[in-house]
Amino acid sequence: MAVVVLLLAVFLPLTLVQKLLMASIAVLLLHFFEEFGSPGGFAYMGVRVMLGKNEPNKSKWGANNLNSMFGNWTFLVLLYVLPLFFPNVPVLTLAAMMFSFAELLMHLLIFNVRLKQWYNPGMISGVFMLPPIAVYYFVSAFDASFFSWYHYVIAVLWFVFVFWLSFRSPIYWKLGKVPGYDFSDEAAFGMYYNEH
Repeated sequence: MAVVVLLLAVFLPLTLVQKLLMASIAVLLLHFFEEFGSPGGFAYMGVRVMLGKNEPNKSKWGANNLNSMFGNWTFLVLLYVLPLFFPNVPVLTLAAMMFSFAELLMHLLIFNVRLKQWYNPGMISGVFMLPPIAVYYFVSAFDASFFSWYHYVIAVLWFVFVFWLSFRSPIYWKLGKVPGYDFSDEAAFGMYYNEH
C-alpha cells in the first residue's frame, strides 16, 4: 500500500503540500507495519509505556486487532487524508506536520527512556522518515505569514483530539473488548516475544 501511495504522489497532478501529505501517508503505512508486523511488539510496548503495566497476558490489555485497526486508520484518515481533500484549510496540514515531531519525541525519547533500550517498534519510520517530510514542509512549502498564533493552538488541539478519539476514547476501549479479534503472539509481542 505504501508503494501505491508513493506512486500516486509522484504521478498525480498534486500540489507540493499534497505530495508531502501523500508521502507522510506512505510512511505511516510502513510505520504501522513496523509496529505490528516486523519487528512488531508495539502493543506490548504500549501497555508497558502508556499504561504503565508490565502485563504479559494480552487478554488483560483491553486491546486487540479491532481497536488497533480502528485507532490507526481513524488517526490516518482524520489527520493525514482529510487535509488532502481540504487544501483550503491549511491548519489541517499544519496539524499533520506538527504531529510528525510528536512522533519523533515519542519514538526517539519517551519510549526508549521508559524502556531503557535503543530501539522501539516504529522508531525507524517515526524518527528517520516522517520528521524529514515535516521539515521539508516547513522549509519549502510553509508560509508563516499566513498563520497567526491561534492557528498553531488549533493545530495542536486538533491532533490531540484525533489522538484521543483514535486511541483513548470510549469507542477505542469498547472495540478492545469485542471477542474474536485477539492479537496473535507475533503481532502482540513481536520483538519482545522471548521476554514474556
